[in-house]
Amino acid sequence: MIRLRIQTVFLCLFLAFPALLSAQESNSSTPEKEEPSKEALELLEIIATSIPSLRSADNRIYLSTTVADLMWAHDEKRARALFETLTRELSEAMANLNPGDQRSINLLSVIQQQRREVIDRLAQRDPAMALSFLRATHPPSGLKTLGNESSLELHLAGLIAQKDPEEAVKIARASLRKGLTYSAVSLLQNVFSKNPEAARALHTEMIDRLRTSDLSTDHDASNAAWNLLGSFQPPQANEDTYRSLVEHLATVVVNLKPDLRNGNSMVQNASGQISSYLTQFEKYTPGKVNALKQWTQRIVKTQDPGSTLYVELSELSQKGTIEDLLALTGKYGKEHHGQIYHYAAQKAVSNGDGARARQIINEFIPEGSQRQEVLAQVEQQLFWASVNQNKIPEAVQALERIQGVEQKFQFLLSLASTVQGQGDKKRAASFLSEANSLLESFPRNFQSLGAQLQLASAYSFLDSKQSVALLQPVIALVNKLVEAAAVLDGFENSYLNQGEWSKRNYTTLGNMVNVVEQNLGLLAREDIEGARSLSNQLERPEIRLMAQIEIAKSLLMKENGRHSNFRRLHKIVTAYPRH
Repeated sequence: MIRLRIQTVFLCLFLAFPALLSAQESNSSTPEKEEPSKEALELLEIIATSIPSLRSADNRIYLSTTVADLMWAHDEKRARALFETLTRELSEAMANLNPGDQRSINLLSVIQQQRREVIDRLAQRDPAMALSFLRATHPPSGLKTLGNESSLELHLAGLIAQKDPEEAVKIARASLRKGLTYSAVSLLQNVFSKNPEAARALHTEMIDRLRTSDLSTDHDASNAAWNLLGSFQPPQANEDTYRSLVEHLATVVVNLKPDLRNGNSMVQNASGQISSYLTQFEKYTPGKVNALKQWTQRIVKTQDPGSTLYVELSELSQKGTIEDLLALTGKYGKEHHGQIYHYAAQKAVSNGDGARARQIINEFIPEGSQRQEVLAQVEQQLFWASVNQNKIPEAVQALERIQGVEQKFQFLLSLASTVQGQGDKKRAASFLSEANSLLESFPRNFQSLGAQLQLASAYSFLDSKQSVALLQPVIALVNKLVEAAAVLDGFENSYLNQGEWSKRNYTTLGNMVNVVEQNLGLLAREDIEGARSLSNQLERPEIRLMAQIEIAKSLLMKENGRHSNFRRLHKIVTAYPRH
């Protein structure tokens, strides 16, 4: 039986703005050199001056990194000094770790995350300085393996490949001596855009390294090999070199024992990859295609009916008809019929035929919770299809068939975002007003708090006064919750670090505090005074500083056109906890 998970308001946040889910915001603001706002510089000065007073090294490092990044275009000398201070602090922290101490091992993961955050920002500014930072902050020899240093080095190589492809290739070659990983493979495209010959040479070295690995047991190398097959093909790759990779993978596969009954994940992975890359095998190693097909057929015999059905459903959903899907009920037992009807209904939705989808559900799925859940999912899909096609009247009609208050709230926000993007602020305000009226129906918990923050972020573009009115009680409540959490610290969750509120506090309340800070940054783009006034109402100094860095960041990004309002909104939406 197909069971839909009950979606909370937090999960629905991902659905509220579907067109934005692919939007990505750079880790670095990289503003162009121009006269920044006095407000932004004033806030950066306040924060920079306050950093030394913080007890938590984690908070100091986070704020110093962000301030240095934002200052770079306006005061490079001071920004470099901040990064140099960070290098010394993290180097000392690494040197003080004891490989035999469990607390040091736990602390290492935090320091590694801090290093990555510094590298993410610094690599965009000065690749050579970023590389020096990485080398100066290596973990002690006894902790290097736990620190996964190779992965961090390759991450840096990927960041600097555009500016310094030769250095990126050097880092990748050093990593190859330890084995081929997915991170190394992902470098090829970046290097190729700047130096095609260097990328092809590195590609050859990667394939030579694969030949020394046992792809039947080494999961990392096997995943890297398949990724290499799909991500770097002729004409980017040398034809003969690529052929050698295809032939090697074909040989490895036919020598795998085709038996899934023991849960062999390598076999499972290979069987899926063969169907995906059959065209490549037919072109570059035609003599082994029959053996590969026979191997795949033997795999099918060891699959359970559910797995076989899934493969057929996936294929027919793409290439077949609704009737083809429904015909599978004659091939599989009744225990699988619900899944088949579900796929058939989804196929009707993808065809834009909501009436047929409802007919399939009401006719074939027995009355009860499963039917209601599948119907609810279909109505949601129809709503999103209308929104994505800019068919607002149809979306409004679909909204009337949505039963849940929380879902209606999310869908109204999505409609507001869509029509606002079309320049219809009046209608956007109407949808937000309707969403606001639903808040009273929410229970008093984190869900309602999250919904109110969502609404405040949406209003910040249309009516900043309304956004302030929504944020004011949230901040007052968050102050009380944070005070209570500080008392509970260590008993229920870890909220504090060295007596200060932790930025890496990933509890529901911790995530909510982060979203409040981001909301204030968003509000500042339209109402700097309102945002600063609200930030001053945050009682804990470290939280207040975190909010102010968001405000300064938002002001600088607005000045330099680094992202649209909707991208900023996406960041805030996806910051909520998910259950």
